[in-house]
Amino acid sequence: MIKSVKNLDYEEMQEWAVSKGLKPFVGRQIFEWIYQKGIHSTNDMHNISKNVQDILDEEGSLVLLDLETQEISNDDDSEKFLFKCKDGYAIETVLLHSGHHYTLCVSSEIGCAMGCTFCKTGDMGLKRKLTSGEIVEQVILAKRISDKTISNIVFMGMGEPFNNYAEVIKAARIINHEKGLNIGARHITVSTSGIVPYIREFAHLPFQFKLAISLNSANNSKRSELMPINRRYPLDDLLSAAKYYTIVTNKLVTFGYVLLKGVNDTAKDAHELIEKLSSIPSKLNVIPYNETDGRFERPSEKDIHRFLTNLENVPFAVTLRFSGGRGIKAACGQLYHEVMNS
Repeated sequence: MIKSVKNLDYEEMQEWAVSKGLKPFVGRQIFEWIYQKGIHSTNDMHNISKNVQDILDEEGSLVLLDLETQEISNDDDSEKFLFKCKDGYAIETVLLHSGHHYTLCVSSEIGCAMGCTFCKTGDMGLKRKLTSGEIVEQVILAKRISDKTISNIVFMGMGEPFNNYAEVIKAARIINHEKGLNIGARHITVSTSGIVPYIREFAHLPFQFKLAISLNSANNSKRSELMPINRRYPLDDLLSAAKYYTIVTNKLVTFGYVLLKGVNDTAKDAHELIEKLSSIPSKLNVIPYNETDGRFERPSEKDIHRFLTNLENVPFAVTLRFSGGRGIKAACGQLYHEVMNS
């Protein structure tokens, strides 16, 4: 793990201060300087003594990511940031504009081990997991660079969040904390391709974070072809965990359904969705495939409409969601970057 106090949450920061012979309030001050005020240099922490600044500097850099490029879409005002990590790896983070709100889509890993066949990030394989500090810093830098008020956070960028569960939850807690970035828990969504044990664990968190599950087929064999994780955690086990989450939390679960031409866009696919999801308090986001250089194609507008017609009058909400940032390869499933030089 990259050494930095930015990898500490509010309680850990106070414990760290005590371990250095300091008072707990010093840890609280440092936490607020980093997250509330966005300070990334100890020299700017005006109520912190020079001795404490030196101790902080010895703990490692407060700058974990550097901006390499920023792209702004002419189509929908979305922005894609390419951040370079201190070990030479790179991650992409996307700022999405919807009405008066801005949502930041953050990455949780460099690459991804899940191998979903429709997702470009999976082509990278997994390079390493991000620390909580690197995850939160995406939010800090995006706010600073764009000068936008970010109201929503979605863990839907590069990587499988539940494959990095501890660091993702710690990052979400820092983002949510009133002394941190103070973004409401109901405005933070964590997505998973279907790691069942962590879905059940997530249900018992004492926070109101939202859960999204990348479903993409309600047919077990077809889902296994699209998403190798389904071979380890089959569809019925996944849906059982999703229903468990709704019972424990009394919240809806959001299912994502990437619509692939000729693959999962038939009337039969729609009917299987109705059969599997009708007993689960949920909403379904239908997302037309964002083309990469892979073997899949985006359905036509006619095919999309036909598929949605088959989902009329169902006992769960259905929304057609077009991903922002397609023109700059920042949409769902398009994030990808090669290793950079150190």
